[in-house]
Amino acid sequence: MRKVVFIITALFGFNTQAQIEDINAVAGDLIFLTEKYISPAAEASVYQASGGWYSNFTPKKKFEVELSLQFNMLLIPNRNKTFLVNEAELQNIQIQGAQTSAQIPTALGNDDVVVLEGQIGSDTFEFDAPEGINENAVKHGQLQATVGLWKETNLIVRYAPNIKINETNYQSYGFGVSHHLNQWIPALKESSYHFGVLFNYASMSVEDTFNEADLLIGTINGIAVEGETLGFNIVGSKSYKNFDFSTSLGLTSSKFDYSVTGTGELLLTVLNQSLATLNTSKTNFRADLNVNYRIKDFSINSMLTIGTYSNLNIGLNYNFN
Repeated sequence: MRKVVFIITALFGFNTQAQIEDINAVAGDLIFLTEKYISPAAEASVYQASGGWYSNFTPKKKFEVELSLQFNMLLIPNRNKTFLVNEAELQNIQIQGAQTSAQIPTALGNDDVVVLEGQIGSDTFEFDAPEGINENAVKHGQLQATVGLWKETNLIVRYAPNIKINETNYQSYGFGVSHHLNQWIPALKESSYHFGVLFNYASMSVEDTFNEADLLIGTINGIAVEGETLGFNIVGSKSYKNFDFSTSLGLTSSKFDYSVTGTGELLLTVLNQSLATLNTSKTNFRADLNVNYRIKDFSINSMLTIGTYSNLNIGLNYNFN
């Protein structure tokens, strides 16, 4: 990173050691603030993508197909709406005014404005910290299809089209495979309880745009997140009359790539190369609670996913027997 910053200083005429140090410090502060701002939204996207992978966990017949229209609602806890910034954590950028610390909105936070300022040599700049979506929940719809295969194995595919909340866009797709274990355990072959495992993969993208921040050597007007997650779940279910009850314990492993958008090719190169070095891998434990009610070939189910975030998934399902 330091080598690229030296190139910037040469091209933009910042040629004193103090100016070089200022640019290094500004770049470091921006990386710190960017991660704090966007990481709650990145982790939330994992919970959006990890719930609702089945309407019920009873085995499907071979080539039986279920189509689902799902409504998803992620609840945003207050603790993930802001992050505390203390000037002691920053090298160059400061909070405008007499304050030395401030609660700044995350991408999931409100629209409060916090003005930040910095200095490169004798030149000063100021900009508004990005605002959040100013919502208490993220809502979107998605389509899902499940087909029964051999040996009580199901293949699941899903797609969530792009949604826009204020200036933030979210989109995801994924696939999963579930397998029932009762067939391999003699004592459970005739049981009304069903046990199995579910593996799933999801790809998510989050794009956030905000008021342009002019940093003298370039501008920043957006942050993009590309993420992938792998999930493993142990599922148990029980049917009673027209109801299916199920619960699962799951583990998800995710990886994110962050990037910023704006103007000033070398500025963006510095920031994006530095963002690429961040450790953005996360592992999350979660639990699912699901109830499904069958009406002939139709069913309606509701699944609550509980973890760092809570996500509610409601599905209207039709089975082609």
